[in-house]
Formats: sequence, C-alpha cells, structure tokens
Amino acid sequence: MFTGRMYKLDRFEEDLAVLLEFPSESNVLVVPMDDLKHDMKVGDILLVDIEEEGFIISKVNKRTVNKQKNAESLCPSKKINSYYIDYEHGCLVYTTAS
Repeated sequence: MFTGRMYKLDRFEEDLAVLLEFPSESNVLVVPMDDLKHDMKVGDILLVDIEEEGFIISKVNKRTVNKQKNAESLCPSKKINSYYIDYEHGCLVYTTAS
C-alpha cells in the first residue's frame, strides 16, 4: 500500500498547482509546479508524500483510485465551502461547509 495521500490535480494558478484531496475533495494542497512531472495534467490522480526536502508526487493507477473511492464512500467528510491563497503568508485559507 502507499504512505502518502491521494489528490486530484484541479488547476494551475500562476506557478502553483492546486490539488484537492481525493475522492472527498475536503482538503486542498497547493504545491509548486516545479514539483510536478511534465506528464501530469489537470484531472490526474496523484500520490503526494510530504518529506523534509519537499513534495514527492507521482501518478496513481486506476485500480488504486477505485480502492480509495470505495473506502471513502463508507465515511462522510466535510466539503470546502470557500478558499483563497494568501500569497503574503504563503498559505491556503479555507472554510468547510457544516
């Protein structure tokens, strides 16, 4: 099995990639585009490990994606209501729907 979390590559904003936790889309991760490989595109499911040196990001195969979808469907989660990137402080600010 894998140790990181799976995210869906949602979009690019300036020199950042915005990832949504998969499949619930309840958490957002913003990473530098330099940490992505050239063959990664919007809609891809990615495995992200956070290390001291930075992010280790790789594509996930469809079988693993289906396993994660099934596991997540068993437990409810909160959805993001709104968010924005705070460039001054270098973080993502978001609220979840109740």
